[in-house]
Amino acid sequence: MPNYPYVSAQKALVEAFAQLRKSVPSKVDASYLQRFKIAPANESYVISVLRFLGLIGEGGELDGGVTGFLYGDESAFRAGLEEALRATYAPLFDEMGDDALDADRDRLTHWFRVVDKTSEVVGKRQASSFLTLAALAGHGELPASRASAGRKSAGRAGQQQAKRSAKKSATLDQVAAPGAYENGSLAEARNHEPSRAAGVGMTVRVEVNLPPGEDAATYDAIFASIRKHLMS
Repeated sequence: MPNYPYVSAQKALVEAFAQLRKSVPSKVDASYLQRFKIAPANESYVISVLRFLGLIGEGGELDGGVTGFLYGDESAFRAGLEEALRATYAPLFDEMGDDALDADRDRLTHWFRVVDKTSEVVGKRQASSFLTLAALAGHGELPASRASAGRKSAGRAGQQQAKRSAKKSATLDQVAAPGAYENGSLAEARNHEPSRAAGVGMTVRVEVNLPPGEDAATYDAIFASIRKHLMS
């Protein structure tokens, strides 16, 4: 078991602290996190981080002596969390000093792997979790929350749909002239007059499979029929 805790999805830490600041409960356990859909099926990882920071006891009860910063304004919250980080990650700060708060993930990953004898995956998660806590304390940028990530995803989907619609609308309507064939391959004829009723455009596409081996008169008759019945 690693000495330094971690979570796989960093937004879980952001959401946990945001909820704690809204209303500090008397106890933080799996059921508390489940009520707010924080770290589904991974609640124990968030709890282990809070316990490591000294904010909750073994039973999940909050230590009022060190959690007062959760009630304060942004400045007080950041200062209180940074103090907790410096106390619990003391060996890291002893070696890196204040640079630990702004160190890049690769450097931190190396440090955790050496000190904690963890795998590369676990070391990266330990480093990412520390960086997320440091960001909450006012150092660095926070990972996107579920809401903002959902809005970005919806925005990208809307943009892609708009591009597809524009591409479809930009398709040129073409009508093959009589005799326009090549060795019996597929020829296409399209109605060039889309309906504009109520401001809505419609394009009709007709595909004709030309029978191989026929003479020019047969193909001319096919396209003449298309002109007569689809373009009249």
